[in-house]
Amino acid sequence: MLLTGCTGTGATAVPAVPSVAVREPVTTRAEADTLFAGLTSARNTANAARDAAALSLVETGPSLRASTFAYAAQAAQGAAPVAPYTSTAGTLAAPERGTADWFYSLSAPGDAAVGDTTGAYVESTFFMRAGEGDPWLLTYRLATDPAVALPQPALSGGSAVVPDDDARARGGLALQDVVAYASTGQPAPTLDVTDADQLATAHTQGFPLPDLSPDAGTEQRACTLEEPAPAWASSTQGIFAMASVECTQSVALTGGWTAPTPTTGTIGTVPVGARLSGWTVSQSVTVLVEVHDDGTSRVVGSGLRPVRTDVTPAP
Repeated sequence: MLLTGCTGTGATAVPAVPSVAVREPVTTRAEADTLFAGLTSARNTANAARDAAALSLVETGPSLRASTFAYAAQAAQGAAPVAPYTSTAGTLAAPERGTADWFYSLSAPGDAAVGDTTGAYVESTFFMRAGEGDPWLLTYRLATDPAVALPQPALSGGSAVVPDDDARARGGLALQDVVAYASTGQPAPTLDVTDADQLATAHTQGFPLPDLSPDAGTEQRACTLEEPAPAWASSTQGIFAMASVECTQSVALTGGWTAPTPTTGTIGTVPVGARLSGWTVSQSVTVLVEVHDDGTSRVVGSGLRPVRTDVTPAP
């Protein structure tokens, strides 16, 4: 018997839309909210006591390095501890559980801002852990103007999409452009530095030496990426990752030459107005780099944070 469909109503069959399988992310919204509440409490307690050991239970990598160095700088300069503040989860970019041990929390315009001595900012963060069941540790923290828009992560089944090798290779090239910009202050033609913040002045960080002559000594500068290696995630316009750029100024004065540190705005643990015959000063900048599908890229920066100030006092 020949079977035919019913055509009396004139209706046509509608192809079924393939469903996207649910992919459980490495962290959920509820888990992230709990994590951020614990981070806020532990960090504020550690900051008040300048307790680096306690802070290491919730932070690692560049974030821990800059935060603990800030404790030493506060003590050396007689500054107050960081005022308490609250961290909250933003838009999550968390890969599928079992495929990675990291996730991003990205701010968006309109998110609640945090106030400090230099104005309001919003916070985006990157967490990593050693493996399933180990604690999440804050690794990168990016403080930006509330009006700065960050990438929108691409999700599949509720989890962040991890880009392929070719896309990550393009990301690596963009990071090279970012380090070159930090070193020189000159951006590549394809790199948008509108929101670079203090990455734009990283090549001049340290103590000024406007009249240094060859017979008075040497000055060397270098910028590099800090560990860990960037974790790339897909966005609606390409891929993105956070990283930390460290820039170092090394000075050795000779022939009895010395130089004073600034009487205001000194860096790290260096005494105000001291005379030095040499120093190594390093500061880092947390950045977010987005590489677009059209071949352009964009860097969003934050403030310089001292991480090393080794000095040789003048004899």
